[in-house]
Amino acid sequence: MKIALVSPIEETVPPELYGGIEWIIYFLARELPKYNHEVHLLTTNNSPRLGNYKIIPIFKQSIRRISPFKDDLKTREVAKFIAVFNAFEYISQESFDVVHNHANWRFLLFQKLFKDKFLTTLHGPLNYEYQNLVFKEYKDSFYVSISNNQRKDLPELNFIKTIYNAIDIDQFDFKEKNSDNYLLFFARFSPEKGPDDAIIVAKKTKKKLIIGAKIDKNDQHYFNQLIDEINHPLIEFHGEIDIRKRVSYYQNAKVLLAPIKWEEPFGLMFTEAMATGTPVITYARGSVPEIIKDGITGYIVNSSPIDNRGNWIIKKTGIDGLCEAVERIYSMPEKEYQEMRYNCRKHVEKYFTVDRMVDEYIKVYQEVIKKNSS
Repeated sequence: MKIALVSPIEETVPPELYGGIEWIIYFLARELPKYNHEVHLLTTNNSPRLGNYKIIPIFKQSIRRISPFKDDLKTREVAKFIAVFNAFEYISQESFDVVHNHANWRFLLFQKLFKDKFLTTLHGPLNYEYQNLVFKEYKDSFYVSISNNQRKDLPELNFIKTIYNAIDIDQFDFKEKNSDNYLLFFARFSPEKGPDDAIIVAKKTKKKLIIGAKIDKNDQHYFNQLIDEINHPLIEFHGEIDIRKRVSYYQNAKVLLAPIKWEEPFGLMFTEAMATGTPVITYARGSVPEIIKDGITGYIVNSSPIDNRGNWIIKKTGIDGLCEAVERIYSMPEKEYQEMRYNCRKHVEKYFTVDRMVDEYIKVYQEVIKKNSS
């Protein structure tokens, strides 16, 4: 098959630091040629050439890294449309079996011009009305969801399959024993990721918390509000951390604490932590019950008595539930905790590998082509 992968332009593919979507696109671009598929990756011109695929630059640089785009959201929006047009112009001059869109609703606007060979992976939540106006207009297009929970806000879309995101487990070495006992928070420093709850839990349980977080411009005010809370002996703050250092932090943590406050479609930090052997404590939001096995690879906590998402081992909710889960892991006998670390690794090896993800996408591509020809 000849396949076009259309990437967002916020980051390079693969990303230098933070960028979950870009890793997924990179894995597809890297692996598909091994199955004799021809891949054209439409991305930023500063993306490194790391595989047997063709890079087609649709914008000069990743816009989170250069002015004025990194500092001005309106200018950034214009850049995205320029990139979308450049991608459309290139694809219209080629003949692809599948055009695989990862650039959300903007590129979907051109779908009718590509006849029926169009597939969109939805990487974000589906609860924004402005983007849903586009999705509803193109509801009969082919869609891949990255969790079953993601579908609930727009069940009328033509979902062809749910394919869970993957990580390259060779990048996340399993470590049988962690060498430290800190809590770890890895995510964007934004309200929906819950760093405020993580800080509260660290202070209540008197456990050290390491925060590795990217701060987007639109989250700077939120970060500034929490500076006094972060300047605490138990809190160790780092900015954005590259993958090599991130693995070390994962390996040596006692637990990943991820008190998400939104319907996260898929959290790569969950699978990254578990791959190294580190269990996860998180709220029962979004895709969490599909990724975490309660009591086996960590603990799931209902975020409030009202928002009851399941009958989990931890019966307390909210901050109290998170604290109970933390204390439960810290008080585990060593043998029981080691078993949980092994369970984490085995769970990722079974469900969240690159080979599994790529195989499922190849089958979806074949199905799209078959449906188009019928």
